[in-house]
Amino acid sequence: MSHPNSNNGFTLIELVVVILLLAVLAVVAAPRLLNISADAKGAVLTQFSSAVKEANHQMFLLSKLESYRTQAVSGRGDLLDVDVDGDGTYETRLKCGYLDNTDVAKRLDYSDESLGFEYEDVDKVYFGFGNSNIKASQCYFMYQQAYGKTSPNTCDRSDPDATPKYELELSGC
Repeated sequence: MSHPNSNNGFTLIELVVVILLLAVLAVVAAPRLLNISADAKGAVLTQFSSAVKEANHQMFLLSKLESYRTQAVSGRGDLLDVDVDGDGTYETRLKCGYLDNTDVAKRLDYSDESLGFEYEDVDKVYFGFGNSNIKASQCYFMYQQAYGKTSPNTCDRSDPDATPKYELELSGC
C-alpha cells in the first residue's frame, strides 16, 4: 500500500549535484576528445618516421649483399643504384649507402591519402598532412639524405653528415 503523500522523485539538491558532476566530467573529457585528431596525426608521423629509418637500414644492408645487384653512377662516387626485385631495372638510388631523398617517397607504401610530401632544396623532403606548406604547419617528418662535407661526390664514413638526418616536428599537429 502506498502512501498518497510519498515522493519518489529526486530532490533539487540531488539534481544539482548530478548536473555538477556531469559538468565536471565534460570539462575534463572535452579537451581530450578534441586532441584525438592531433594525437592521430602525431602517431601517423611517428610510425612513418620509424618506417623510413627501417627502410634505410634495410637498403643499406641490402646494398652490401652480393645477391643484390648494384650499379655505380658514372662520375659519382656517392651514388649507387640497386636492383631490389631482381628484374634488371635499377629502381632505387642510394646516396652514401642510404636512400636518396626522392626514393623515400617511392620506396614506402603509405595508404593515407591525406599524407603528402614536399621537397626543400636538393636534399630534404618533408612528409605531413596536405600537399603544400607542410614545413610551415609544424606537423611533419623531415628526411635529409646523407651528404659528405668533404666532397658532395664522395662519402666519408667518419663525417657525421655521411648519414641521413631525421626530424619529427609535432608541435603544430
